Amino acid sequence: IDFAIKMLAMACVAACAFARGPAVELGARWHPTLTFRDRAQVAMEFGDSFYSAHDAPPPFGPKSGDPTLPKNVFEIYLPRPLGIQFEEQDKRGLKVISLISGGNADRCGKLQVGDQLVGVTAVRMVGSKFERQMFDCSKWTFDTVVDAIGSNEERFNCEDVVLQLLRPPA
Repeated sequence: IDFAIKMLAMACVAACAFARGPAVELGARWHPTLTFRDRAQVAMEFGDSFYSAHDAPPPFGPKSGDPTLPKNVFEIYLPRPLGIQFEEQDKRGLKVISLISGGNADRCGKLQVGDQLVGVTAVRMVGSKFERQMFDCSKWTFDTVVDAIGSNEERFNCEDVVLQLLRPPA
């Protein structure tokens, strides 16, 4: 019976570890109901990192530990489907060409036509574990970006896709 109670408790912790409270607005960072340390215990089952936000402490932020984004780059958090139409550029990389009316990106209110995708979270295999990391996708093909976005699945505790976009100066 003690073993069954321990297993039930572990299942509850795992189920709650990535539960999120209500967002202030769509596209705003969700506030976890548990601390980063509590979430780390569950995330470590998947590997050494689970990228959540650029300003989150390790293992949920950048591996470098530097929370600053480059000039004119911003980060958004969107559930799938994103509601963004991208176009592949001549020298690779993607640009936003339209937002689907009423879609998640449109309701977020932070994206504009012409924004360039420079970073995307993706889940990858590291040894025998899974990690969600932020990748520089500024030179990726359309298909590679679509695969990366698609890897942010619920089975890996991904409730959103994190995108980093560059807004060219006006």
